[in-house]
Amino acid sequence: MTTYTIPTTVGFSSVEFGLENNNQVFESPLSNSIQVSELTGARWYATFNLPPMKKENSLEYIGFLQRLQGRVHSFFGFDANHRSPSGTIAGSTLLVNGASQTGTSLILDGAQASTTVLKAGDFFSVNSELKMVTVDATSDGAGDVTVNFVPSLRSSPSENAVITTTNPVCTMKLTGDSTTYSINTAGIYGISFSGLEVV
Repeated sequence: MTTYTIPTTVGFSSVEFGLENNNQVFESPLSNSIQVSELTGARWYATFNLPPMKKENSLEYIGFLQRLQGRVHSFFGFDANHRSPSGTIAGSTLLVNGASQTGTSLILDGAQASTTVLKAGDFFSVNSELKMVTVDATSDGAGDVTVNFVPSLRSSPSENAVITTTNPVCTMKLTGDSTTYSINTAGIYGISFSGLEVV
């Protein structure tokens, strides 16, 4: 299967982007107490809305959607307003420091010393998985830093795996097999589409 890049000729008018957690919830019918178990399989979801546009601009996007063939092929999804980190990572190449790491934190090296490398809300990708930083990550004097994030790792990155912090993406599929667009009497097209991360 092929993974396509969303065209960039016209910017989005709005984007909804978020994380769908996968939790198992039990609520006691006697005491109303709630027990929650976190399961694997959390995934990013998004809805991309394009501004009203004339046919000449819309055809590129219609073609993109038809190339996906519903849920046959994939596309790269992202938070359109947060394509680079807010921390002081410029000029640094973050690398995984130690193999076999799992869960929702990673020890990294290669950062500038004693700086807030990534801030809460920043995105990065590792092993083609998109993560969001949950707590400001500050490096020590040697440039080592522990980064906490969601969702949890699905696979353990190798020693010295590179962390991508500029334009990180996840692989998504459309939420359904129909690709519909609207056309009004003035010949203006309306296009929006939604995706779920492939896990």
